[in-house]
Amino acid sequence: MKNIVKELENEIPEEIKKKTPAQISEEILAHYFTVDGKKVKARLNFDTFSELVDQSLGDDSVEKLNPTLFDKLAETFALIPRKYEIEVDVYIRDFGEYTLAEAEKIVRNNVTLMIYALALERRRKRITGLYLLGGGVLLLLASYFLGRLELPQILFDVINISGTLLVWEAADISLIERGAEMKRIKQYVRKFKDIRLLQA
Repeated sequence: MKNIVKELENEIPEEIKKKTPAQISEEILAHYFTVDGKKVKARLNFDTFSELVDQSLGDDSVEKLNPTLFDKLAETFALIPRKYEIEVDVYIRDFGEYTLAEAEKIVRNNVTLMIYALALERRRKRITGLYLLGGGVLLLLASYFLGRLELPQILFDVINISGTLLVWEAADISLIERGAEMKRIKQYVRKFKDIRLLQA
């Protein structure tokens, strides 16, 4: 494996070796997206609009999109540095039974719904983290008081370890997972400036 890496390093042209990682990143970004100052325009292509719609949910007036579009958006956002604002043009070859205005309304409503769902999940994680923290603290206090009694050591250890695990799990949910969710919400609210549907 080391030989392959060395061969690849030797094949890198000298002009690229002189560039900073930021310069290389900018060039790669410009290769796949349209960069205009601090704005990046991404283009997504789909054959039909109906492939984006989840037919099993919603009614005639409200339709839910399946994860296809949002997976592509997440993949696109992962490639674009934070300093850029993102505009997305979604090209659809065939709108089928939908008009362009109907399809655009469905997409905008679903983007709003997705941001709401992310915020709701973040709130649920905060509540779960608080419950776990409270349970962990109670178990640790119980282990402290049980340590003074003449009880089997294994009972003390089980309660102590369980309390510690709950506190760690609460910290993971409250700090790490909620932080990642907040980052995603900020990405969509701050970076994601516009989405347009266009006929391909």
